[in-house]
Amino acid sequence: RQSPVNTADFAPSSLPCADPELVGMLASSAGDGLTATLSDGTPAQPQRAMTREEVVTQGPRVVTANIEQVLELSLLRCGRTWLCLFILLICGMFCILIWSQTVYERHKADKCDQPLALMLRLLYIIIPIHAFKRELTQLVLCYDMARDGPLEPCRVKVFKALLMLVTFLWPAVAEFMVLNTGTCSEALVAAVQAIVAYYAAVVLVVVVLPACYVACMLWLVRRGLVRLPRSENASPEGFVERLPKVQFSAEVFDDSGSSGTFPMQCSVCLDDFDASKPISSTLCQPHPHAFHTECLEGWLGCSRTCPLCRTDLVEAFDSAPARLEEGAVSASA
Repeated sequence: RQSPVNTADFAPSSLPCADPELVGMLASSAGDGLTATLSDGTPAQPQRAMTREEVVTQGPRVVTANIEQVLELSLLRCGRTWLCLFILLICGMFCILIWSQTVYERHKADKCDQPLALMLRLLYIIIPIHAFKRELTQLVLCYDMARDGPLEPCRVKVFKALLMLVTFLWPAVAEFMVLNTGTCSEALVAAVQAIVAYYAAVVLVVVVLPACYVACMLWLVRRGLVRLPRSENASPEGFVERLPKVQFSAEVFDDSGSSGTFPMQCSVCLDDFDASKPISSTLCQPHPHAFHTECLEGWLGCSRTCPLCRTDLVEAFDSAPARLEEGAVSASA
């Protein structure tokens, strides 16, 4: 029996847990013989269903990519905060540069046992080079990507590498000079310290905070400690409790790929299965898939499909020839 499937149901906008690059391959895995139709009603080419071996080998990568995409969406919800911090950084940069330039003009001739005035002058050279890097590359280094192609010549690579090296070394060298200053103008020292502090603020806001946020959220989501908001495509509330439970057995969870066995790892959290956490099984055909119950519950909060083969778990449960009793069942059965 062939049933129509609307490919719009597999769009990233409708499936927040979907990986756009892999949806095309996974969408047809709900069963053999499905006839896909595009949004305008025209038939689409049928796609090959994933084999059991492909599910075992590619499943963790697919689910990890999906979770990371969900984290990107959650990061976008903090967009206003990041935008405010970015605006503050831009305004602070202009204020610090104008103030430090004024200090430099007034105190560049002051006696100092460290070349702090020279460091400020070097910074005022680095910033314009960054601002006009493309023009310098075209006019001085005679390289235009549109004309010469995307492969950069060696001189351009060396120029960019040296520019980045000087940019990142400047605060370290400047702070070293400040720490070793004996006799110097306090205004010059304050100007250099303010610029170094601005460097640290940029690294904190642009690199450290986003990296820590993503790492913490990924750890929490994978372990079910943070529940994602339920979407329109979520399964019914409490549906995971209706799915059959699987008792852990080393003979069943062995990665052999044979009939009646499951992979050793949960494809959502990537942790090994053991007897300490309850395990639920889907009713996917021709082979069911096993996940930690709490991991599958979090997944079903944003999609009603199997994390691996995209089978609609609600329809698979309703179309089962006989209702499976709730509670633990044998995995070999």
